[in-house]
Amino acid sequence: MTNRDPIEAIMQALQRQESEASGSEPIFVETIIEAAGAFLPRRPTQTVRIENPGRLAFNDSLIKARYASTILRVARTSDRKTAARLVRAIACDLPLRIELPEIADVHLRAIVSFVQLVNSLRDTTNSSEQRPWKIAADAAATWLRAVESPPE
Repeated sequence: MTNRDPIEAIMQALQRQESEASGSEPIFVETIIEAAGAFLPRRPTQTVRIENPGRLAFNDSLIKARYASTILRVARTSDRKTAARLVRAIACDLPLRIELPEIADVHLRAIVSFVQLVNSLRDTTNSSEQRPWKIAADAAATWLRAVESPPE
């Protein structure tokens, strides 16, 4: 298995789910998370030398967590279709391979909550969408708190 195989598996899962999803069908997280599990080994391996890879992954996750929080605030003020599209975009932004397992876990949990929010937004029969928004916002806040203090 080459380093590209896990990335291709994730991209194929995302593309398959996007092609299967018509406006109101739910997006399923399991395939993406399974593919991400193959992509996020518990012990980082790399083929190029990166100075202080922990810092690189940490900074990447910090930026992504801040971005996700911002997108959620903007999406909350948008119509359902636009909000679903915005939130779906942040749900596709996976952690780096060199991410600390604890941070990657918090990040993936946030992704799951984002996908659940997207599914809720696509379900036009569901008028009570407050809970998925709160869960997604809480997950983003937890992720942000986890990455706000740099590792020693």
